[in-house]
Amino acid sequence: MANNSANEHGHSWVDRALDRIKPQARPPQSPTPPPVDKTQWEHSVEAHKVNTLTVHHIGLIVFNETQSFTDSDKANDTISGPREKVAHVVINGDSRFGHKRPVTARPIEPSAKALKDPYTRKAYDSSLAAAREAYLSPIDPTQGATHFQFLTNADRSNMKFRHGTREGLPLTTQSGPFHNSFLGNHVRSHQVYVNTYASK
Repeated sequence: MANNSANEHGHSWVDRALDRIKPQARPPQSPTPPPVDKTQWEHSVEAHKVNTLTVHHIGLIVFNETQSFTDSDKANDTISGPREKVAHVVINGDSRFGHKRPVTARPIEPSAKALKDPYTRKAYDSSLAAAREAYLSPIDPTQGATHFQFLTNADRSNMKFRHGTREGLPLTTQSGPFHNSFLGNHVRSHQVYVNTYASK
């Protein structure tokens, strides 16, 4: 009886040792989640309304304000950075003032023909992405700015305008210089800076 018990104990110990070193069955793999439809997600975000403007409207404003601006080796940021800042400014203005927000370009959709141009399309996609990023971001790099302007030099003085305060609005961010391909309106230079200014 003692020998049988010893043999059984020995087999039991050997079996346990073998169980530790032999390959173990892997747990079943989790099913692969369905792919996210990026275009659908982007359209969903762009449909959200801030106050009087949708996120898509804000992207169109950014596009119409900055479509002639491109990256420059001299700039302190890529053009996507100031586009997002301009989007923050428009969001802040719409949130606070609604229809009485500071004047900007209108949210006009470019034509299908215009979007066939690769440079226009790139600026368009970049501007809409900037609006989405600004809307979803918990951080506003402009610190609540509601005004922006484009300058041909690195002037950092307060922004003064008609019917504004005597001291003007202090600068919150300055990006540039970027290359400007359209010499119109008040930006009559191939060099442009994008400035944002605090609220009233």
